[in-house]
Amino acid sequence: MAGRREECTWKRHITEQLKQRDRVQRQAFEEIIHQYNRLLEKSDLQTIVTEKLQTEKYDPQGRHDLSPGSDSSRCDVLQQEVSQIRIKHQEELTELHKKRGELAQTVIELNNQLQLKDKEIQSNEAKMQEYQQQISELEGECKELHNCLQDLERANQTLKDEYDALQITFSALEEKLRRTTEDNQELVSRWMAEKAQEANRLNAENEKDCRRRQAKLQKELADAAKEPLPIDPDDDIEVLSEDAGKGTGEASPSRTHARTPSKRISQPSPPAGLLDSISNIFGYVAVFCGFSMSHVCVCVSVCVCDAHDGEVNAVRFSPGSRLLATGGMDRRVRLWEVIAGRCEQKGALMGSNAGITSIEFDTAGSYLLAASNDFASRIWTVDDYRLRHTLTGHSGKVLSARFLLDNARIVSGSYDRTLKLWDLRSKVCKNLCGQCREGQQDCSLV
Repeated sequence: MAGRREECTWKRHITEQLKQRDRVQRQAFEEIIHQYNRLLEKSDLQTIVTEKLQTEKYDPQGRHDLSPGSDSSRCDVLQQEVSQIRIKHQEELTELHKKRGELAQTVIELNNQLQLKDKEIQSNEAKMQEYQQQISELEGECKELHNCLQDLERANQTLKDEYDALQITFSALEEKLRRTTEDNQELVSRWMAEKAQEANRLNAENEKDCRRRQAKLQKELADAAKEPLPIDPDDDIEVLSEDAGKGTGEASPSRTHARTPSKRISQPSPPAGLLDSISNIFGYVAVFCGFSMSHVCVCVSVCVCDAHDGEVNAVRFSPGSRLLATGGMDRRVRLWEVIAGRCEQKGALMGSNAGITSIEFDTAGSYLLAASNDFASRIWTVDDYRLRHTLTGHSGKVLSARFLLDNARIVSGSYDRTLKLWDLRSKVCKNLCGQCREGQQDCSLV
């Protein structure tokens, strides 16, 4: 239906253009045709006048022959009129030839314009065909786009329905997660309460045992005090006060020894538990028969330096005692080179997100392992200070990490009550002791 309507439209347009051309060209040629008709009429009139003059010319000559004396004046008049008419006709003929030339030039120009118009019409028709083809193509594209739009609307509606369904499912799962979290918190609270009760029970039992041992010890002491002991004057008992080792930490050059005469005992020596209890009660260190039960070691600091911005949690020498590694709460592991009793900082290992809790060198001293409070352990190379591996998988602070003898496996212990074994070659982790808690992430070795 649309094609027929378009066909009628362009046909009507061509018809109107042709009618317009006829009107324009008719006005231009109408004057030419009118002048041409006048020219033909004048030409016919001239032909008739010429014939008439020729006839009259011959007749007066015959009459003159017949009566030459009477008609001579009449012939002169006629000749004058003929000459005037001929001159007039010559002038009109000249003017008509001039107008004819002008009209011919006008006709040539109009023909050229007509040819140009024909060419324009042909080019316009070609353009119309091209435009018609483009219109058809655009209509086809329009239909395709309309179909695509309908498909997209249907797909959008489908996705919207799926989104609504997923939203409902998500809400249900979120509610289930909330309930599960509440149940988990309740179970953890009950578990903590049970653990607290068990700890209280164990503390009560320990207190009972402690009181029982103290009562037994007091009874043994009372019995031992009643029995007289023979004393050998050759033997000495040296009593050292523990207060002598306390204070500023500096060793005194001379220590006061309280010596009392004693006698070698032939009976078996008293049990070690009894002696320990005595020393704990009276705050002294006893030496029997020249054998010291405890040695007091006095140390003097050789080098003191500010190693970290916070607390220092771990200190470790390398296998060759060439390097000293320290770790603290400032999240850094610092390497120190010990030279002539001085510590010179060699470098710092970066990468930890929390304080360092443990430090360990491998047997070759090439790698350094550090555990931290960010639930991970890390391995650096000592030479270039580069972070090589990050071991994540614990759900609590990693308190300790050690290399095994082959330097390819690592064991780590965490606040989450689990031990994990890490294989650096196969990048595999497994639990040695304990179970992963609910919600704990999978192990990762990067």
